[in-house]
Amino acid sequence: MHRIRSAVVSRTFASWIVVVVALLTAVTAVADPRVERDVRALQKSAIEQDNLNMNYAGAVRKLSAGVNKCGATKCSPSLKASVLRDLGAMQALSGNVDEGKASFARALQLDPSLDLDPAYTNPMLQGVWNDVKRRVAGGGSTPAPAVAAPPAAPPPAGDFVHTPPSEALVRTPLAVYVEYPGSEALGRVLLKYKGAGMSDWKAVDLRKIGDGYGGLIPCKDVAQGTMQYYIQGFDPHDQPLAMSGSRTAPFTVEVSAQISGAEPSLPGRPPPEQCSSEEAGNAGGSSDCPPDFPGCKAPKKEVGRKCAKDDECATGLCFDDRCSEKKAGGEECDADVVCASGICKNDKCSDKKGTGDYCEKDDECASNRCEDSKCRTGPAAEFHRVWIGLGIQADLYVMPSGPDACKLNAAGTKPLNSAGYNCVDPPPANTNFPSPQSGSLNSEISGGDVQSGVKFGNLRILASVDYAFTPNVMVGVHGGYVLFTNPATGTPGAAFAPVHVEARLSYVFGQNALASPAVVSPMVLLAAGVGEFDAFVPVTVAFTQASNVAPRAENAWLTAGPGFLAGGAGVRLKLGSSLAATGVLKLEGAFGGTAGFLFGIAPEIALQFGL
Repeated sequence: MHRIRSAVVSRTFASWIVVVVALLTAVTAVADPRVERDVRALQKSAIEQDNLNMNYAGAVRKLSAGVNKCGATKCSPSLKASVLRDLGAMQALSGNVDEGKASFARALQLDPSLDLDPAYTNPMLQGVWNDVKRRVAGGGSTPAPAVAAPPAAPPPAGDFVHTPPSEALVRTPLAVYVEYPGSEALGRVLLKYKGAGMSDWKAVDLRKIGDGYGGLIPCKDVAQGTMQYYIQGFDPHDQPLAMSGSRTAPFTVEVSAQISGAEPSLPGRPPPEQCSSEEAGNAGGSSDCPPDFPGCKAPKKEVGRKCAKDDECATGLCFDDRCSEKKAGGEECDADVVCASGICKNDKCSDKKGTGDYCEKDDECASNRCEDSKCRTGPAAEFHRVWIGLGIQADLYVMPSGPDACKLNAAGTKPLNSAGYNCVDPPPANTNFPSPQSGSLNSEISGGDVQSGVKFGNLRILASVDYAFTPNVMVGVHGGYVLFTNPATGTPGAAFAPVHVEARLSYVFGQNALASPAVVSPMVLLAAGVGEFDAFVPVTVAFTQASNVAPRAENAWLTAGPGFLAGGAGVRLKLGSSLAATGVLKLEGAFGGTAGFLFGIAPEIALQFGL
């Protein structure tokens, strides 16, 4: 009986112990609200701030701290699972895919119903997540390989047209070529890359090549493994404009000691030569060929290698005894040679533009050739250098007013009026009035006043020879015969022979105007030379009553020259590759003669033939 009671007591005591242990376990398994609050704050900051700013390393640190705070029992399984899921996503996005897989597996073991957060989901992450989910559901594991693999992302798309090489040869400059189909002007295209074993991303400027942009990743960074890169485009003000690939979804190229296909190369250029082990590993090493050794073709040296002259370097620039990358427009410089444009102004490289870029002047282009508002390469369009022409010019003069236009000084040698008029009998006589035979009439003249106005003067038939120094600038000689000049043979009379000779400078507006297909081009000109410039005004001459002479009609001539200056503007009409017509309106001023100065307006038309 005593034994029975002892057994009952023992079983009762054991049962109480089990109950107490269970209660204690249940108490310790209850989540800590304060810890959960802190963990949710870390999770929110990591996803809504660091993730959006692509600061994946910062997100990983915060989420790892959240997992540690949860420990084994301080967070609910669903919260800890979501934190592990987000941690795995940030690890994968930062390039550590295998660590991400491990975090995904832990998350799914805690909560199999979990899915990725839409805030960061992309095709690459979704593929990794689905793979881990299948393994966990099937009871499998996801061990991390010894060597981390690159992100298993599909080829990136973006604003550039680009096909990455399928493979590349180790220690060989890797050629990358892209084209930009957008309409906005690019000022700079940058390639960001990270090779196997590299901890940081490096950058290479892609230069204008044909219709696209190309460049070489230096051979010392092309190590066996996976090369990752992406492309960024900036406008002329260095603002981001275009992008293909990214740090989290880069283009990838497998680099091997041997490749089966063709080596990558830039358009129209042979594949780069493979560097020696010494060259790839030692930027300051020496070449296998002695300098200037006949018949020895040393491979081009990469940026940073010691050099003695430009042609030793792959970049074509040896500066301060080192192979150097030529600088783009806007970068600081201290010599022309360090700039891709070849011009260093105000301590900055000038911003020369590449083929196809918008331009207004030749010196904006790296090729020094701007046609139809675009930079061009290759030989400039042909244009005729020598042009011969034939033209006609009409002169309209502003005639001043003057009293007693026909009266001469007492000696009868020059006009008495201040304007400079002298009178000539109308045709066919064309003799001076008063003539020496009628000199006594000079004192009897009491009329012959001239009113100011515009009168037609001369007509000029001109031949010309012009030479085009550029497609816009022409210099030439124009000369010919002057019609309708002062017929007087005595004194005062004509100031010069009826000929015209001038030197002329013409500028035709438009990009490479003489070679351009444009039909109409504005033009301006400056001219100087010698010639006769005169016109007449009909007047009626009256006499004093004492002379008993009837009034008579005379022509009051005003003559200037021989020197003159002229300027004008007009248009040049292209009638064919070797034929053009010009029409200009000139303003001219003649100096000398009885007038002293005579201002005129002279329209001119001409035909020019290119030789």
